[in-house]
Amino acid sequence: MPNAKKRPKAKVIDSLPFGKILRQEMKDRKLTVRAVGELSGVSPSVVQGWLNNVNPHNLYAVAQLAETLGMSFKGLLLGQRESLDNGGSLAEILEEKEFFEGICRVKIQLLTPRGKRRQR
Repeated sequence: MPNAKKRPKAKVIDSLPFGKILRQEMKDRKLTVRAVGELSGVSPSVVQGWLNNVNPHNLYAVAQLAETLGMSFKGLLLGQRESLDNGGSLAEILEEKEFFEGICRVKIQLLTPRGKRRQR
């Protein structure tokens, strides 16, 4: 059959690890699809798409979800840890401002991961 039409090859989708990361976070935090939709401001069908490795189109929703979950945007979307190490010192990165003068008490608490949860 020399005249037979060839089927076009399926497009290869370069998917982000976002769906896998989101699924694990939902499992760790016992969140439903509906709850994630409410936290991110999208419909449950959009969240279901994310879980099925559809790359997110609304990055604002991902940013809102990351903030609500206490994660970095890059951590949720790409699985990458954010660091302040860009070759500069803290003095180069942060500006120091005085905002209080007087007597105060400062309490510092050590925060550690709960259970076997992954660190980001």
